[in-house]
Amino acid sequence: MKKLKFKKGFLYVFTANFLNLLIGIITGFILPKLLSIESYSDIKLFQLYITYVGILHLGFSDGMYLKYGGKEIEASQNENILSEFKTFKIFQIIVTISAVIVTLFLKKYVLFFCALSILPVNIGNYLRQLYQAVGKFDKYAKFTNINTFLIFFMNIVLLFIIKTDNSKLYMIAYVIAYFAYWVFLEIEIRRTLKHKKNKAKISYLISDIKDGFLLMMGNFCSVVFTSIDRLFVQYLLGTIKFAYYSFAVSIENLMTVFINPIAVVLYNYFCINQEKEKIIFAKKLILIFSAFVIIPIFPAKFIVQHWISKYEEAILILILLFAAQYFSIMVKCVYTNLYKAQRKQNRYFIIMVIIIVLSIILNILAFIINKSAQAFAIATILTNLIWFVVCEVDFKQIHFKLKEYIYMFGIIISFLVCTIFLNSIVGMLLYLISFIIMTYILMNREFRFGIDELKKIVVKIRGGEK
Repeated sequence: MKKLKFKKGFLYVFTANFLNLLIGIITGFILPKLLSIESYSDIKLFQLYITYVGILHLGFSDGMYLKYGGKEIEASQNENILSEFKTFKIFQIIVTISAVIVTLFLKKYVLFFCALSILPVNIGNYLRQLYQAVGKFDKYAKFTNINTFLIFFMNIVLLFIIKTDNSKLYMIAYVIAYFAYWVFLEIEIRRTLKHKKNKAKISYLISDIKDGFLLMMGNFCSVVFTSIDRLFVQYLLGTIKFAYYSFAVSIENLMTVFINPIAVVLYNYFCINQEKEKIIFAKKLILIFSAFVIIPIFPAKFIVQHWISKYEEAILILILLFAAQYFSIMVKCVYTNLYKAQRKQNRYFIIMVIIIVLSIILNILAFIINKSAQAFAIATILTNLIWFVVCEVDFKQIHFKLKEYIYMFGIIISFLVCTIFLNSIVGMLLYLISFIIMTYILMNREFRFGIDELKKIVVKIRGGEK
């Protein structure tokens, strides 16, 4: 039953993220193609700042997430869940009003639009975290799709109907989309958790922030870590270089269609399954998955070279960021979830602080050695590699063996050679061949398992199983 739930959850989330991929491909390439570099840079700066507003729930969402992880929601709990949610909304309304007032005095329009977005963005994330924690992946998938579609719709209207290059209009449109998304979620949660009486309680605010604060800080450090290179580029190299770097990051982020289904479902899975053998096997499968999921770099490189040549300078950055993802996928999918599932949020926070400090040092050194955007991307690879090594040491009972480390080293060398020195088509073919050979030789058991699972999926698609 647990295995069936895991597979169903994965399929729900993968379906949602596949729609994200299709829309992300369109907006990821069309926006930079049609907008000026300056306007595109402003929009990406706004979206970067939006990723930071999560800290303003002060751990409330994470406390709720830890509380319900791996549990089934009973009808008798509806009143408590809605009361907790109402408490969160009131808390975030106060935070949003305060932030809006501050940004009005600062007279920074990007920060002002970010302040307006705090309430709907944090409420949306809160409810999606709730659905993820309790294993309602169909709901999680549904609202991931709605959020993606609303942003996509706004982009299409502004690009092809209004035909504007004004970055402020795009920010206003995104804020409207965030509020519309909140309305959809509000209607759904009320329909799903039917209960007339619910009151806000200060006890929820205190207990959830107390339980979730360190996890929130760890997650925030993770967000800062994944964006710190962009901050360095923005403030040290200027708007144009930031646009190139942000373009590379936006294409790299398309990989989340493959990463999120695993990361989202594994938290619930690890809450239920703590056996060493199962965790190690999951790690090995994700190691193979990581080597496969970086393949989209080849078509992305081809599209940039032949369709958006003004961003050709971003290609090497893109390659290096994909290489960094090879190491970070393991951390995001396995280790981050294990810290949460095993309630080691204190440890997770300490490690994230160390990684942040290390990232800052490496980025500063990169700028001193070579004042280029590519240097910051190299610093990102090194930091992700060290982060992975730290996690391997911290969870030494489930660390890889020599064979897996050889596999990792072989994959990353093959990837860099095929992407940097070969054209897109030849490089992809050679990388695929080397991937299959190395996986068959060094990860044979997991390779055969993957092939068997693919066969089962094909049989189901053909209607061979009822």
